[in-house]
Amino acid sequence: MREERRVDMIFSSNALANVEAVLFDLFDTLLIVERDKNSVKVNEECLKQVYKFLNMNGINISYENFRQAYREIRNQFYERIYKNFEEPHFTHRISQVLIMLGYNYPPNSPIVVGAANAYSEEFMRHVYPDEDAAFVLRILLKHGYKTGIISNFAIPECAHKLISLHGLKGLLNVVIISAEVNRRKPSSEIFSVALRALGVEAARSIFVGDTPDIDIRGAKAAGMKTILVERGNTRISRIEDEPDFRVSSLKEILRLLRINAS
Repeated sequence: MREERRVDMIFSSNALANVEAVLFDLFDTLLIVERDKNSVKVNEECLKQVYKFLNMNGINISYENFRQAYREIRNQFYERIYKNFEEPHFTHRISQVLIMLGYNYPPNSPIVVGAANAYSEEFMRHVYPDEDAAFVLRILLKHGYKTGIISNFAIPECAHKLISLHGLKGLLNVVIISAEVNRRKPSSEIFSVALRALGVEAARSIFVGDTPDIDIRGAKAAGMKTILVERGNTRISRIEDEPDFRVSSLKEILRLLRINAS
């Protein structure tokens, strides 16, 4: 692995010489989501808070019935999402769950919006920044690179809050969250939206992410160079998911770009 990294470093001096922008995935790249804690999944904790909010606002159903309805609707949404790479706002999911349970509330109704906020507030408790995130973004900006985020997330308001909360907002030139544009990675379209906003050609940009079949595949399809941040066991099964470079920490990106951060 060390030998491969040395080869990468030699290759990078030419391959990355014309780069003008470095864009990042958000979750598990710049911000880390806690893994299962004490056998309780983060999503389950978020779902419990949604149920608690709904129950306090007149939705009289059991948690098990709510949970089952949520799973059915979520699976229906995921089937369409993975087929069409669309990303409807989380409120559409909750609205459909309530309709299934006999409560007719549209996505923009206060009770549905409140339920989405309840999910967000709990989710935010389980997210923390990568220790090098702010430092790397600051150095990139200092050296003239444009920076940004392209993230798959159904509650964009939550993503923006987290970006601000962890001190990253002022270090980014563009932030594109999938539910804001109804397009998600690996569709090349969401990458194109970000690049147009920056005024940078795909060939002069890099995308950094942790998921080969979403981040790397989509960025390559858009014509960008790619860096995979290896978080645990990263499995690659298709050639289009193979990154141009691999790093084990965000700081290694600076070395690939020949930036002296000292």
